[in-house]
Amino acid sequence: MSIPDAQNIEALRHALPGLAAEALTRAEEFEEDRNISPDFVTKLKAAGVYRILVAREQGGLGGSLRDWLDMAMTLAEADGSTGWTSGHGAVCSALVANIAQPQFVESVLADRMSSIAWSNLPKVTVRKEADGLRIDGRWSFTTGCLSASHVGGMVAWPDDGTGAPPRHVVALAPSDEARIERTWDPIGLAGTGSHDVIFENLLVPWMHIFDWPVSKPNSARPTSVFVPGTWFISMCAAATHLGLARRALDEARRELIGKNDRYTGLPILEEQAVLRSLEEAEGLFYACRSGVAAALDAIWECGQRGTPVSPELRINARLACVTAVHQGEHIVRAAYGVAGASAVRRNGVLQRLLRDANCLIHHVSSNLKSFDTIGRCRIGLKTVDDVIL
Repeated sequence: MSIPDAQNIEALRHALPGLAAEALTRAEEFEEDRNISPDFVTKLKAAGVYRILVAREQGGLGGSLRDWLDMAMTLAEADGSTGWTSGHGAVCSALVANIAQPQFVESVLADRMSSIAWSNLPKVTVRKEADGLRIDGRWSFTTGCLSASHVGGMVAWPDDGTGAPPRHVVALAPSDEARIERTWDPIGLAGTGSHDVIFENLLVPWMHIFDWPVSKPNSARPTSVFVPGTWFISMCAAATHLGLARRALDEARRELIGKNDRYTGLPILEEQAVLRSLEEAEGLFYACRSGVAAALDAIWECGQRGTPVSPELRINARLACVTAVHQGEHIVRAAYGVAGASAVRRNGVLQRLLRDANCLIHHVSSNLKSFDTIGRCRIGLKTVDDVIL
């Protein structure tokens, strides 16, 4: 399988500023519609955003984790929903490319405009049949499902009475075989289109089913570092929050330019409290971004060498990413706090950033409980495989 020479990592870098500029101007539209508009998703797909982590021999751009981080942060800085949806969608494509059966991978990636959306929050019944799994029910929080070519989610393997350890798989189907219910109506990141996907007594063939998150790679490509585990989901949350934090700091300074204190007449941007707050936040941003980048670089180097990702690297990546999420929310709040009364405008940028930054702190991959999970692994109470880190 091959792609035109025009669609490569350099072409995406060239296209990224324009994509980010459009996301910035359309952020309110996406939030209002509770979905990234299909015409814009088409532009993202055409640029290769969803294929950045897919190998070139599979029809992707062959980008690195650092390339992915820069892309996701840039888009999140323009619009948090676009950053999360794009970063998450790119990871889903990479997972399918590295875990699913080769025939299914070939059929999905043959279409450059394909994308995958799945959730790990099932409310389904599953029955094993000769030709596959018959599934009835729904998955919530299926990011980007309205524009995906294939949708579905994680399900528990039907109990066969043998007492074997629990097994989980992902079952995917073409979008036209599923029903989507527009349930996503959050206070933040409303544009991600994380609606419910419903399978109505649908038979999913074996070829469309693969083990996850306890899985084995189907090749030795560098992106096989995603397997096994779930650490990369917190990576998506971290990139989103780093983008939001960068935007909030810049917006706060723009908000204060030219404003003077009503009592002293001095520029507010020169006040000691404002300078300290913003510079402390800048320091946090720099530290968090550097930590996430270093963790991803270390994992990617394992992929380049063809060596497994060690438990320590998985712990460090999850910790760096979860920390970036919570400190990113702190940075946005700090910027909002010094921006003055005008920041409370309902349609203001800082209001939207504040709402967006208070969404992923509750995500299962990056909530406060994540620190407990990481700590138990670090002191040996659990292993990264026990908790599927």
